[in-house]
Amino acid sequence: MIYSHPDKLLIDHLNNVYKLGKEIFLRKKLNFDNQEEIEKALAIILLAHDFGKATDYFQQKLKESSQNNAESSKQIEFNLELSKHSHISALLAYQFAEQILEDKTLVWIVFINIYRHHSNFKDLDIMLKFDDSDWLKLEKQFRSLDLNELDKITAEISDFDFKPSSIDFDELKNNFTNWRFRKKLRTFKNNSSKDFNYYLISNLLFSILIFADKAEAIFYSKGYSFEDLKKVTLNRKNLPGDLVDNYRKIKGWDQADSKINQRRNEIYDEVIDQVENLNFKDERILSVNVPTGAGKTISVLSAALKLRNRTFQDFRIIYALPFTSIIDQNYDVFLDVLNHSTIKADSTSIIKHHYLNAKEYYFNEEEKESQKLDYDIARHLIESWQSEIVVTTFVQLLHSIFSNRNRSLIKFNNISNSIIILDEVQNIPHKYWKLIKEFLSDMAEKLNCYFIFLTATMPLIYNENKKEIKELAISKKEHFNFFDRINLDTSMFDQSLTVDQFKDYIEEELIEFNNQGFLIILNTIKSSIELYNHIEKLISEEVIEGDLIYLSTNIIPKERQKRINEIGKQRRQIIVSTQMVEAGVDIDLDRVYRDFAPLDSINQSCGRCNRNFDPDSKGIVKLIRLINENHNNKEYASYIYDGFLLKITSDIITELPDIVGEKYFFEMNQKYFNKIDQLKSDDNSEALISKIKNLKYEKSFFKDEKGEIFRLIADDYNTVNLFMAADEESQELWEDYKEISALESNNIEDFMNKKSKFENIKKEFLSYVITIPKFTAEKHIEDEQLKNNFNYISPFQIEDVYNLSTGFKRGKIERETFF
Repeated sequence: MIYSHPDKLLIDHLNNVYKLGKEIFLRKKLNFDNQEEIEKALAIILLAHDFGKATDYFQQKLKESSQNNAESSKQIEFNLELSKHSHISALLAYQFAEQILEDKTLVWIVFINIYRHHSNFKDLDIMLKFDDSDWLKLEKQFRSLDLNELDKITAEISDFDFKPSSIDFDELKNNFTNWRFRKKLRTFKNNSSKDFNYYLISNLLFSILIFADKAEAIFYSKGYSFEDLKKVTLNRKNLPGDLVDNYRKIKGWDQADSKINQRRNEIYDEVIDQVENLNFKDERILSVNVPTGAGKTISVLSAALKLRNRTFQDFRIIYALPFTSIIDQNYDVFLDVLNHSTIKADSTSIIKHHYLNAKEYYFNEEEKESQKLDYDIARHLIESWQSEIVVTTFVQLLHSIFSNRNRSLIKFNNISNSIIILDEVQNIPHKYWKLIKEFLSDMAEKLNCYFIFLTATMPLIYNENKKEIKELAISKKEHFNFFDRINLDTSMFDQSLTVDQFKDYIEEELIEFNNQGFLIILNTIKSSIELYNHIEKLISEEVIEGDLIYLSTNIIPKERQKRINEIGKQRRQIIVSTQMVEAGVDIDLDRVYRDFAPLDSINQSCGRCNRNFDPDSKGIVKLIRLINENHNNKEYASYIYDGFLLKITSDIITELPDIVGEKYFFEMNQKYFNKIDQLKSDDNSEALISKIKNLKYEKSFFKDEKGEIFRLIADDYNTVNLFMAADEESQELWEDYKEISALESNNIEDFMNKKSKFENIKKEFLSYVITIPKFTAEKHIEDEQLKNNFNYISPFQIEDVYNLSTGFKRGKIERETFF
């Protein structure tokens, strides 16, 4: 008997993976020209991915591991390298595919999918290149295969007229190494007219394989049947198109009680009307470009639900945001919509996925604890986005679309046939606009997806005038004219100020406007703390009055959230913050003072002023320009932001009048993004496009010349994580963490148990963690070597390194950072 796992026959495992993977594929609606060939390629991949487990070496290893006996382990000798199964499985599948598939690039895709199904992709030519030692190992494995068993498996599971026993190893080696093979590979690499097809196909098939393979193994290990597995992974839930319509009626939002609500209703109706009349076969790149506070979130959810129903397809709705900190509030809105309907708001309906959320998957909200699935099953379903609505981050989405990593690609098949909403899309760096534009267009067509760009400041990734993108809020200019809530004051922009000069200026402002709330947004931790300390002194000396609040990533997340929750509860508040307050923090102040930044960031700051549209008075946003007199009068903005964007912003602002009403922001933003489009370099995009088309996985992804791609804020610092034992709860959490860390992890089951236990405390644990530059931490933590994971700051150290008001204590000679 040949086994795939302890007590699991290879034929049963392959049969289940084959059936599940094929069913997943057949339910997809895709638009590739060679659909039948792709289906055959997937069938070979699913069938043959574990053929290499039929070697004597693997069976011996499985037998030894199942005995779990140290003495017998010493007695049983086997070559661990020869027990590996992916490489030999891929080679057998290559010969299989070579005889069946006409498209020879698909043959390579079959090979690399199986070869790397327990690891990450490398560059195509690396994965197809073997040395002499590889061939010696493969020949030994081949000679030890039970080929008759593989013949039986192939005949029973598939319709292919192919017998693995007919393979001649020498012939196979020759086919893989001869000049014709290398010529085809060179031709593929040199073909400049390629599109993204093979990349999309490779990732799709790989995703289906690793999802089905892991799901089958995990469910079996937990005692679930194959029918249980199919029920969880294949059954889909209907979400009615009128969910949001009914929700708005329940809330009374469909009846406008003010001019602003009337305008929100007009925007809602306009967006829905455009979806109802959409040419959904051709119009796949969509946008909702309306001002902050116009009800974008609810409108776009309703649009996605109606689009899903109008196309008669159970598209997933993937809602991606740029920052983890703003996921919860959007998720809670969607959850509330579901809970005000007949739909059960369980994990099959909606999940959120980011690094902080616990890996919990359940089928009934009311019986959440009793119906919760085992950790490793829940983790698999959440990380593969097995839900109708997924609320996640740009990083999770983009690093799954542009990826070589097994763990990221597992969700790729569930990104196909989906409606993907990119909220605050202006956060995508301009150097990737061309890549995003070309790739998403191809992806939308081939994988049958829709993209909705959602923002008040629309970047020129797609050109509406050239009909590359369809705007759903067709009267957006009128909407921007209506939302005229603030004045942007640029009168001080021409004169640079030191921090000391700004202290004097803001003191005068605080005294003059003594009954108004202030938000002051500075670019670096150091400058923000310096200003906070000055204002704190003014309050203590009774020069001014007000409730002073400090916000930045220098403070533990638990305290940050507590302070954000307090905003708006006092009559007069003075908030000193870094740009972290721009990231979807729902606050509303009378006056905002913003240090120089790119125009899209300035717009985000404006969204924190008179947000709720006080009809009696306009909010004021004052733009200033701070310089560091201790660093050759360098602008603080230049420590943080791209100089290219700062230059364009500066050019635009110097041409503006001193006072700019919000209704002119639309034209101002268009001018900004037009200039970016005209002057930006596409070198980064073009380099990545070429690599992606050539399946240069390893060289394309996660790294550019400065680090990870798609980082929303660039930095050049090594960082460390500090766990601040600031109260009794934190000390208990640290003890729990130490206990979990001390647990043994001799096998995969122990390892998953450790991960599960940490997941239970992860969110609370990380609420006491701050990330700071290593050079800053080294000034205070000299006695112990800084670790890569978490560094414990005990209650006895806290007073020396952490200020309860402003967070981690910075040295007097401190480099400027945004941390």
